[in-house]
Amino acid sequence: MPSASGILTTGAKSLIGTTAVQITTASIVCAFGVLVKAAKDNTGIVYVGQKGVTAGSADATDGMELEAGDATFYEIDNANKVYVIGSATGQKVFWTAI
Repeated sequence: MPSASGILTTGAKSLIGTTAVQITTASIVCAFGVLVKAAKDNTGIVYVGQKGVTAGSADATDGMELEAGDATFYEIDNANKVYVIGSATGQKVFWTAI
């Protein structure tokens, strides 16, 4: 893992639907990883994982399930490696790359 740079990058991904998308397409190098939090107003489940993540349909590719207000942290080197998919359209996540 690279040493801490002291840079904190935050963002949000809105309008998450039933097709997997990156939380950001920008290359954002992380010293520690990425925290992803589902918006408190979400009406469905957001699944978080790598490229090809699915939403509760295949054991081998299903992501980490986040209900409204839930959060998870991934030790990963770049924020653009994190993908999300929703069980319904109109979901949102917030993220912080550290």
